[in-house]
Amino acid sequence: MERKGNLIKLTDLSSDFIIDLKYATPDNFTGVQVYQSADCWLDEHTAQILIKAKEIFEKDGYRVKIWDAYRPIRAQKRFWEIMPNDDFIARPPDMTKIKKFRPTHMNGMCVDVTLTDKEGNEIEMPSPFDAMDERASLNYSGHSETGRRNGEYLKQVMESVGFQAYECEWWHFYDVSTAPAPFSDYEI
Repeated sequence: MERKGNLIKLTDLSSDFIIDLKYATPDNFTGVQVYQSADCWLDEHTAQILIKAKEIFEKDGYRVKIWDAYRPIRAQKRFWEIMPNDDFIARPPDMTKIKKFRPTHMNGMCVDVTLTDKEGNEIEMPSPFDAMDERASLNYSGHSETGRRNGEYLKQVMESVGFQAYECEWWHFYDVSTAPAPFSDYEI
């Protein structure tokens, strides 16, 4: 199994996920390919609890599509340059000053996911991925009943295995069930 610090390649543990890293192509809100590779890397513990969630979803007739996972610090800097908005993009850390870490994409302890049907077709969710406005929140009143129900189900299952949902983006989940690892800058 290939490792980069606390990170492992998710497909080394499970090949059942649909990996569609949006920032590995220019087909994302930035219009720029941010990552060099479409390989999905996660903190090992985060990958393990994501697999637990996947197993629950599979029993209920769904598959899991991953849009984003580990993000090198240099990629976080690029995102901030493109969209300096604290509600949707984390500020890149000053690694000379940082003493305490939290779960983020920069340590592989955060994952952006959606659900599909068994054939891999996306199901109705609250909004499109990377809707960088109020539609991204489950609290938005304009969601369809089906989209809201699917988003709430996604949140319930992810939180049942150790993730915490981010209130501003229905697809964004933090691994809060283990101590945060340091941020890293391994290129992907």
